[in-house]
This record gives sequence, structure tokens and C-alpha cells, in this order.
Amino acid sequence: MKHYLLALVTFLCTTIALAQAPNKMSFQTVVRNSLGKLVVNKSIGVRLSILKTSSTGTAVYVETHSKTSNVNGLLTLEVGTGTVTTGTFATINWAQGPYFLKTEMDVNGGTNYTITGVTEFVSVPYAKMSDNANNATTANSVKTVANGANVGDMNYWNGTTWVPLNKGAQGQFLIFCDGKPTWANNGVCPDPIATLDCSTASHNGTLTAYTDASGVTSVIPYTGGNGGTHNGQVVTSTGVSGLTATLPTGTFANGNGSLTYTITGTPATSGTASFTLNIGGKTCVINRNVVLPVGALGTLDCANATNNGTLNATTTASGVTSVISYTGGNGGTHNGQVVTSAGITGLTATLQAGTFANGNGSLTYTITGTPSASGIASFALNIGGKTCTLSRTVAIAPQNPTSGYGSNITDVDGNSYKTVYIGTQQWMGENLKTSKYNDGTTIPNITDNTQWSNLTTGAWAYYNNDAANNAKYGKLYNWYAVSPTTNGNKNVCPTGWHVPTDAEWTVLTDYLGGESVAGGKLKEVGTTNWYTPNTDATNTSLFTGLPGGYRSSLGTYYYIGGYGNWWSSTEYNTNLAWYRYLGNGNGIANRDFYNKYFGFSVRCLRD
Repeated sequence: MKHYLLALVTFLCTTIALAQAPNKMSFQTVVRNSLGKLVVNKSIGVRLSILKTSSTGTAVYVETHSKTSNVNGLLTLEVGTGTVTTGTFATINWAQGPYFLKTEMDVNGGTNYTITGVTEFVSVPYAKMSDNANNATTANSVKTVANGANVGDMNYWNGTTWVPLNKGAQGQFLIFCDGKPTWANNGVCPDPIATLDCSTASHNGTLTAYTDASGVTSVIPYTGGNGGTHNGQVVTSTGVSGLTATLPTGTFANGNGSLTYTITGTPATSGTASFTLNIGGKTCVINRNVVLPVGALGTLDCANATNNGTLNATTTASGVTSVISYTGGNGGTHNGQVVTSAGITGLTATLQAGTFANGNGSLTYTITGTPSASGIASFALNIGGKTCTLSRTVAIAPQNPTSGYGSNITDVDGNSYKTVYIGTQQWMGENLKTSKYNDGTTIPNITDNTQWSNLTTGAWAYYNNDAANNAKYGKLYNWYAVSPTTNGNKNVCPTGWHVPTDAEWTVLTDYLGGESVAGGKLKEVGTTNWYTPNTDATNTSLFTGLPGGYRSSLGTYYYIGGYGNWWSSTEYNTNLAWYRYLGNGNGIANRDFYNKYFGFSVRCLRD
């Protein structure tokens, strides 16, 4: 047994003759079977009923037809011209609707109607309304409807008033979209809008992290609105969470317009909050920037600061910090702070720019400089709208001995060295032996004379390329190895020690009585390692200077046993640098400059 479907596409129009109101309407429908195939060239029995008030209301007019579908399955007839079984078509008062058209069919051409469909008359012919208006007996019953601009224009009832509907284009279908009749291509409702453009949205208000949004909106333009209604939208944010964009229910413009989303909530952090909109069949993403608030604190507690490191009078501060706790941070940014000390001068407490925690946290101030004396150094802190005073104790500087041995030190290679106090300085009591900078970077060992003579980078060598000389005399280094300005700011000495400057060598020789006599006090006594006569050697300083010789700019070696030579880190000019040397024939500590290519011994001085 075959089943048939009545296509839900119905065309109603009027035929207007002269000035009289029409008494018939054209009706078309398409019949398909259960497989969706058209029922063509087949005689079909039809019963049409006009129901008042509802789809199950009283039939005010009923008629029957017997018609044949065409090759496209289209059935065409005229309402008001069939065999009448109930009522009079001409007396229907269309203004007292709504009215519904009930369609029943027998696909075998008889009256055994098995296919039923009901549709509302949502548009009424202008002439038909005019006819009813002309027949009205009282002013209150008159419904004024404007004339159409074109043949085929219609009116439909929107629940309150009659609304004009312009005629459609050739081949379009009249269907229901969003509860109202709409001309559509292929029987498919068009999207309520043509485009939705988030990229040109107008953004109002500012979103601030951790702060309730207020007065924040985004206005999104659209084109091609059909004048239909929408149910609004509520969209939660991604990226930065905690926000909601809300569009209330409303109506699209008939053409171009805009939608205003109100953004509420509390953003969880700073960054970009994204909202994926889906309205009117279109989607786009709006992005809103969330900024950090201006930093603010509830309390700032200097009294319970955690103080690290020690401050000593007249000694440069190193590794000294104070950690200040706070409460009630708002997660905002701050520009940091630089505070000079009061009481004991010469110090600075520095806080780098940063961000407060959202709640409780701490701030770390780094203290640098050289305190002028012992006592209390005070720092007036003012950050995040709160103030407090940080107090740090400056101790009396520990006094180093002016003579004698100090603690041994070790270089990065594991070589151990004696140290000696000489006046205000502490020196290594042996020549340097390391093959690496103190960061572990290897210093090349260059044995080839030609290669040595062309170097402008750091290098070392054993005297005569003989490793047996290392234990006693240490290594010979070119100046490029000892100068931070040429070796990439590296340090050939152990951590906390450095190659002395020319001025620091002078401090040493001045303490020992001047250059003319300092040499004897710096030289090892005897002729075990020095050539005779090793004049004036007393080694009262315990420096124990040895005659390690040198390597020339040509790569050749000279004067082991006769001269000891030690670099300073101070440049004389582009090609020359200052150094000190001792000889076996006198007690002078000689100051001179020599070619940077030369290989000399190195003694390190404590920072």
C-alpha cells in the first residue's frame, strides 16, 4: 500500500476583476509519496475547509474538487469555485480571523480522504480586505489596509496588526520563517542576518583583572537582517575566564544593524578574554583585553622582614637582601622602587618592577653600596600605597691582619694556593696554575710559536712547554687571558679574587716602602730557585716571588731563574699593558708596560 504526503507549500492569491472584490483564491500544492517522489498525472479528490479561530475550529466554508496533478506533481485549483457543501465563500469576514485552510486528499480520485493538512491564512488579499471594509456597517468594524505597490503584494496578521508583505521573485516559495511568511529560494529559510562582523566591533569600558566588570559592552555590526526575532545569547569567556557576554532577546533590523553584548563578571587574570558568538546563523569571536589593575596593598610589614646577608662598615655590600611581606595585594603592577639609606649613608635598597600577588605575598629589596660607618641604616619604603621603614644593622668591618698567612684557596681546576696578608690586601702566595676561567671555560694551551705570536685571545703555556715547571712556577698567560675586557668578561682567578690592577700593585709596593726596596721584601730568599746573587731578598712580606721567566711575543722563552714577571689587568695602550717584575740583581719592584702577546705569571688579589 502506498502512502502519500501533502507538500507543505501552499500558494494563495486572488484574481481581481474590475472593481469588485474577488470570490475565489488560487491554490497550489505538491503531492509526494513516502519516498519523496512526486505523484504526477494522477486524478486526486480534494476537500477544502476554511476553519475559524484555530486549526481545529468550526468550518465556516467547505467545498470539494476533483483535479489531476501535472507532470511536476503540482495540483492547482481555485478556492471558492468547488462544489460547496457548507457556507458561502463570499460572505466570509476575513477581518474577524484568524482563519485556517484544512486540506484533505484522496489520491485515488474519490472521497476517501486520507491525507490531511492545516495551514493558517496569514496573508489576505488587499481586494478581499477592501471588500470586507466596504461591507462594514459600523466605523469600529473598519480595518484600514494600505494598497499594495505591486500586483502580488499581500498583508499578514502579526497578532496585533496587518503587515504588508511585498511580492516574491519568480520561482520563490512562500514559507514560514520565525513565525511569519517569508519568500525563500528552494523552500529554505534564509539566515536571519547575512554577516556578523566581530573584527569591527566597538568596545566600551575597560576590563581589569580581579575586578568586577562594570559598564563594559561590545557592539557587533551585522548586515542583511530580515527583521526577525532572536532569543539572545549568553557566552562565557575563554582565555581569561570569569566573564560572561550577554545579548538580551530582541529583533534584527530589516537590513543592517548591530547587537550590543553586555560583559559582566570578574576576570581571573590579565590577558585576552574571547567570546564565541553564534547568533542569526552566523558566528564570530570577539576578543577583549584584560589589563592588570594599578598595584595596591592592604598592609606592608617591615618589622618582620627576612634579612639576608651581612652589612659591614666601609665594605661593599654583596648578596644582601631584605624580604618584606604584605597582605591584600590586588594583583596589580608596580614600578619598583629605589631607596637610599638614612642614618648610615652609602647604601641603596632596590625593588625591581613587577606584579603584586592577588592576596598575600612578599617583595625582595636588594641592598647595594658601601656603608659609611657602623650603626643602623634605614630605608623608607613606599609601595602599593603603603609605607614602612626597613632597618638594617651595619656591623663594624672585620679587621684583616696586616701580615701572615691566610686560609688557602682553590681554583676551578682544584689547585690549592697559600694566601698572605700584606697591609690592607690579601694576595695569593703562589703563581696561578689554572687552565680554565672560573666559570669552567677552558683557556687554550698554545705550544706553537707562530700561533702564539698571532693571538689576540686568551692563552697559556708552561715555560719551555715543559709541564714540570707548573708545580713550582705556575703557568705563563698572555694579557688577553687576564683582562675581562678581552676575554668576554671572564675571570682567570678563583671566585672572590681577581687579577690586580696597576693601582693595586702600587698599593702593595707603597706599603712595603716603595718600589726601590719592595722587591727584596717580595722575593723568595736564597738561590735555590733564583740565580745568584739574588740581591736584597728577605721575603718579609711572605709573597715568595719566584723567577718564572717569560714567553716573548715570538713564542720563545727567556730568563727562568733570573726574572719574575706578573701582569696587571690595566691597559697602557692598544698594544701594551702594565706589569711588575723582580730581578736577581737588585731589590727593586719594577713597574713597566710590555707587549700584550707576552706570557707572564699571574698573582690574584682578594676582592
